[in-house]
Amino acid sequence: MTGPRMAIVSGMIVAIACAAGCPGKKKDSTTVATGSGTGLTHLVKKTSLSWGFSVVGTNSEVFLATTDETGSQVSHPIGSFAGTCEKLTAAKEMNAIIAAKCAPEGMAGVEIHGVKQNNEIIILKMSAATADPMAREEIKRVTITLGAAIEVAP
Repeated sequence: MTGPRMAIVSGMIVAIACAAGCPGKKKDSTTVATGSGTGLTHLVKKTSLSWGFSVVGTNSEVFLATTDETGSQVSHPIGSFAGTCEKLTAAKEMNAIIAAKCAPEGMAGVEIHGVKQNNEIIILKMSAATADPMAREEIKRVTITLGAAIEVAP
């Protein structure tokens, strides 16, 4: 190839090469870190959940404590249940992120489950003798920060 066609092809190759890799003016992207960290502060939204139980006579008052990333804690009263209460790992099909069981000695009692849905923890209860997620009854909704990571305190 010679003549005008060669000039056009050569010009295109040079244009493509320059667009892909020709050095241009670079911006200074130096970041100065101060102190022991990077100098950047970024608070990640998170909510930690834990149960609180308070024995009153033959019943237990149940609370759901929510703690945010700043350490601010709110106690949400859930209700009064017969017997003593303890943390529980719910059956997988219950889809609960936190659970508890309250029962008088020698009886089945009730299970309490916390299920996350959007920006709420929905508190449900059911007879501990029934292992049917459809048999649960909603008793409370606790609002949490939308998009916050949820963790369950040990």
